[in-house]
Amino acid sequence: MKLLVISDIHSNIWALDKILDTEKNFDLLCCAGDLVDYGTAPGQVVDCMRQYSSNVLVQGNHDLHAVEIWKQDQYRDVVPEKFKWVHHNCQRLDEDRIHYLEQLPLRVTFEADGYVYMIQHQFDNAYGLVESRHQFDEFWKQHAEPEYKNSKKRRMIFGHTHRQCIHVLDQDMLWLNPGSASYRRPDDPDKTAHYAVVENGEIQLRRVSYDRSHCLEEAIKLNQVHGMMKTELQDFFFFFGDAETSRDPLPLEPEK
Repeated sequence: MKLLVISDIHSNIWALDKILDTEKNFDLLCCAGDLVDYGTAPGQVVDCMRQYSSNVLVQGNHDLHAVEIWKQDQYRDVVPEKFKWVHHNCQRLDEDRIHYLEQLPLRVTFEADGYVYMIQHQFDNAYGLVESRHQFDEFWKQHAEPEYKNSKKRRMIFGHTHRQCIHVLDQDMLWLNPGSASYRRPDDPDKTAHYAVVENGEIQLRRVSYDRSHCLEEAIKLNQVHGMMKTELQDFFFFFGDAETSRDPLPLEPEK
């Protein structure tokens, strides 16, 4: 059995399409959340993922944030100095797509190739990690469905940190993060789309290059009209452009 494991797509349909085009044949798609925000094509990403409704998809914190902003109608008439990508995304979503994001489960437990997997977007409310067997056991006891409480071969899947890794705690006890399909943390200059494949129980961390210019184009347009919060644009020029850091001066910044 082949599992395609992705996370943190962040409205980047071009990265998602590239991954799906590269890994055409898989049995189960597992997505650890954050379909939207901090990208430019939220509707396209939601529509794409809805095609895999029979697979394993969970809600991320950015998905929930977008839902809350949209439902509270806080994305209209935002001044440029406070306009963020979440507002940009909400303007491009509708009630149907918001409902889809809202109804995604927080976690799912499932079996594949003799292993029991639990998938959830993040371990805690910040950027904490499962560092010990005790943490793993306690988390499993608290959140696993009753029929899986005493499983011996256990694996957990998290997203959120955008850091691709396999963290082995013991034989048949590990957690993995496929990394972000869209972008890295500011201390990691890698510009590829990250994901993982689990085939017959064997985990492979993979990455693929894609055309990042589509995301950058929107940031360029907003920068030219001074239409978004400066730091939000700086992030994009780093993640999707050639800026050396996430706080480089904005190019072609209009005179004030």
